Amino acid sequence: MGDFSIITISREVESLGDEIALRLAKKLAFEIIDREGWVALLREWNTELPVEPPLEEKEQEEWMVTVRTFLREKAEKRGFILLGRGGQRILEGLDSAFHILVVAPIEIRIQRIAEKYNQDRATASRILAEQDMQRERFLMRNFGIDWKNPLYYNLVLNTSFYHIEEAYTLIIEAMRRATNKVPSVPVKQRSLFEEKNFLKERVFFSHPSEEDFARILDFYGIRWLYEPRTFPLVWDEEGNVVEAFAPDFYLPDFDLFIELTTQKQKLTWKKNKKVRRLKELYPDVKIKIIYARDYEHIVRKFGGRK
Repeated sequence: MGDFSIITISREVESLGDEIALRLAKKLAFEIIDREGWVALLREWNTELPVEPPLEEKEQEEWMVTVRTFLREKAEKRGFILLGRGGQRILEGLDSAFHILVVAPIEIRIQRIAEKYNQDRATASRILAEQDMQRERFLMRNFGIDWKNPLYYNLVLNTSFYHIEEAYTLIIEAMRRATNKVPSVPVKQRSLFEEKNFLKERVFFSHPSEEDFARILDFYGIRWLYEPRTFPLVWDEEGNVVEAFAPDFYLPDFDLFIELTTQKQKLTWKKNKKVRRLKELYPDVKIKIIYARDYEHIVRKFGGRK
């Protein structure tokens, strides 16, 4: 399978899908096609072509083939991110397309709407319900799909666990694993992109020891992700997460999570308890704690902060 030159992002309202798309587009130098861009693009290409698929089945199939061919040819000139518009259905099965679904729990999305539009919770809830219904109707009417079915996507992201930077890193890693290559970028940017491994972009560490550890990993060419996943550990009676754990590093080449602790051994019992709980709930997850004495040995032997 070749490099991905098309990314489709389907997203729930206020799930941060738009923000993630902007982050991806900026770093990959991809064009973003949203609703307005979609209408302008199709009208410029073919003034007689409807911007939405016809309802009659035969005409709809012809429309899908035509638009799919056009988008594939467009991607050969420049990669793009298609926001919504049924991209997961139009480009279904296309080797050069990577499909993403971004979701978030309803309570978080209500809170985001309330803060964004300065509304009370009841009003925010009503706004969200209306927008969700409109999106569902559009995709069911025009494409006949349950758009939240995960089988339409290469990757599903829940932004209650990942902020935008983490989501971006996970997407790039997922695309890399799917193709074993970095996504295509313009020739004029390729050298810069290759010089900066996508895992080595600037991140904000919680503690200097984490930055030291990342520097050592970089020096020895070990790929890493910083706090890429949060594991729920305890739930209340209603199913809400009340305790979670995000290990400091993930080493994808070793499928291993690393948790650093520079505290004295006798003060790490809480962290040990979380790791034990994680192993009970997620037995397939490999994780190792690096204690203060081990960390100091690594820094002395392999280099770190002076």
